[in-house]
Amino acid sequence: MVTAEEQKHAIKVNVNEVIVPVTVLNSKGEMIFDLAKNSFHIYDNGVEQTIEQFDIGGDKLAVALVIETSSHIQMMAPAIRGMGSVFTETVMALEGRAALITYDGTVEVRQPFTEDHDAIERAIKRVEFKAPEMHLYDAMSTAVGLLKMQPPNFRRIMLILGESQDQSSDSKLGLVLREVQLANISIYAVGPSSTAADLRYGTNGSSTVPLPKGIPPTSTQAPPRGAMGESYFDLLTPAIWLLSRGTNEIKNHQLEVAVASTGGVHYRALGDRTIQLALDKIGGEIHAQYILSYTPNVGGPPGFHKINVAVGRPKAIVRTRPGYFIDGAPDSSNQSPMPQ
Repeated sequence: MVTAEEQKHAIKVNVNEVIVPVTVLNSKGEMIFDLAKNSFHIYDNGVEQTIEQFDIGGDKLAVALVIETSSHIQMMAPAIRGMGSVFTETVMALEGRAALITYDGTVEVRQPFTEDHDAIERAIKRVEFKAPEMHLYDAMSTAVGLLKMQPPNFRRIMLILGESQDQSSDSKLGLVLREVQLANISIYAVGPSSTAADLRYGTNGSSTVPLPKGIPPTSTQAPPRGAMGESYFDLLTPAIWLLSRGTNEIKNHQLEVAVASTGGVHYRALGDRTIQLALDKIGGEIHAQYILSYTPNVGGPPGFHKINVAVGRPKAIVRTRPGYFIDGAPDSSNQSPMPQ
């Protein structure tokens, strides 16, 4: 596990290549697959970048599967133990590799990265649910460490199955998310989560959270409901806040915000059918996204770099990572806290 102190020093690096997985939806929430490279424009802090890589689906996947094994989700044990084949077939797929990490009061690597589907399925079947604690951030930090060691020709995915809460982790969510951004990791999550409704500020599906000077506020118009009927709310602004402050200031919605910080999706699932459907949706998306990359040509001080992606398709809805953080920005510890 990467400690908070190690995270503090590890993120002081230069950004050479920024990989931007992009999901483009139509007005019905369906994925659009027929866009060409010249349909996309990427902006880093408002400066248009040269797209160096354009692909659909991209490289093979390295997936760190992170499963909560606390006693709080004991009722989901049969569904989780039975999801192995769906995970290996739809997410890991033929050429991918995966690792299994579990967390409750401790974090354990149950299966290091392997391309062996049977090994992953066996490891999932053996998980037990006993301790009441939830060291979510420590598990995410461990997953980041494993993913960063994977070959550069693998896309890095963290898939978390668990509640949207943490208890007593040594790691800080904001610092973990900075590492996630710099390592070009996409996060997806499935599990019984508290609703994201109280992250809505304003009315009519539009929301803005005021942020300190120097951090770009985000305002998003809510698109249609997703493929599983979930509503979209403004999670990008609190995600940017966490990335900028490097702290733990979001309560009961950690996974929703973490996922939003990478352009992923959080699915609420309680049983066999909904877990398997969520895995199928996640697998379908990550294997069919547009994968763009660029080498930033912007200068200026360290801090949060906001990414914007525009496409030349009327009424298209674009979902991608909101940006990345380069350490060295002025200390924000004296700034007023974000509204809870």
